Amino acid sequence: MTAVKLVLEFERERWRARGDGVDVAHRELRGLEALIEASVAGERHVEVELAFDMASLPRWLHQYHAHYCNYTLHVPPRGVRA
Repeated sequence: MTAVKLVLEFERERWRARGDGVDVAHRELRGLEALIEASVAGERHVEVELAFDMASLPRWLHQYHAHYCNYTLHVPPRGVRA
């Protein structure tokens, strides 16, 4: 298993994940997760630790801050379905 740590930011109406050689952005978190999975998938299982940069959230998102919890995305080896 491999571990990757990424920081999630919100800028210019898009979510952005970066760190450990990954830098991807998408309008929706689920779309961002798909891009992360495509970026890190390989021969081994990868656990991606995602941490929100709360300072980057715009004021209108502050009301939802309780929903933005750091989490781990489990990415199976390439070619293996979860």
